[in-house]
Amino acid sequence: MATPTADETRDQALDMITQVQEAGLRLAGSVAESWATVLRSLPGLAPGVADGPATAATAANATALPRTAAEAVDRFYDTGVQVLEAQRSAVHHALGAVAPALRPLTVVTPPAARR
Repeated sequence: MATPTADETRDQALDMITQVQEAGLRLAGSVAESWATVLRSLPGLAPGVADGPATAATAANATALPRTAAEAVDRFYDTGVQVLEAQRSAVHHALGAVAPALRPLTVVTPPAARR
């Protein structure tokens, strides 16, 4: 069997990436349809999303929901950034609290090893 050329390898890799992306899009569509079905079955979630009368509570929920998929993605990643910043801050505080215990130790050579 002949060794594939760089162009053939690139084409194979691009084809595989395309197939993975298409599978991911099919999965995302399926998950979105499933969630939409679940959300529609929840009474009082938001006007137009669930079957039920609009109330002050459902109106407040509706304004809190992202209006587009792009807004949902942005909120998701913004939340992730906030979580990472909170974790970083917590670790810095923990390091500050234990810093005295982490100072460099003096290496002491045992007497038997000095001979």
